[in-house]
Amino acid sequence: MRTDVKGAVRGIRNIDRALFAAIFRVKWPLLTVLMRALTTAGTAGATWGFIAFGAFLATGLKPPQLLVPWLAIIISWLVAERTKYFFNRVRPYVSDTAIAPLIKTPSSSSFPSGHSATAAAGSITLAALYPPFAPALLLAGFLTALSRVYLGVHYPVDVLAGVLIGTASAAGMLALAALALA
Repeated sequence: MRTDVKGAVRGIRNIDRALFAAIFRVKWPLLTVLMRALTTAGTAGATWGFIAFGAFLATGLKPPQLLVPWLAIIISWLVAERTKYFFNRVRPYVSDTAIAPLIKTPSSSSFPSGHSATAAAGSITLAALYPPFAPALLLAGFLTALSRVYLGVHYPVDVLAGVLIGTASAAGMLALAALALA
């Protein structure tokens, strides 16, 4: 049984690293500019917080339209950042010195991705609150999460875990808001 678990973990790690290599190998100058911009703007959920604030101002100052995304973003960021201490996974460029990240390197643990957590929380809550903009918001959230692998600072599993944290935070806040408004 223990050997099976170790084998499964080794298999997941190998797939994770192979997927990282495939994504990190893709380098297009315009895409690199976009990915750097998304990752910089997405630090600590800033992009999503500003979008929520702008939409709040533009659509009639309804408190849930500000509080739902902001709280989902804050919760997802706190959960992701605290979870890093339990796993303490090294970043790709630490485990393989041949990897040269395309941005300033973070000093925190790799798992889970905080950028991905806040991107999922922000893009999902905002998409639910402003359905006409959902495709653009969700695409921006996806690209922000993907940027972390593309730029060389996270493995895909780190990003997936962050997205799951952000999705859970968004679902929780949207459910609470629905209950409060019912």
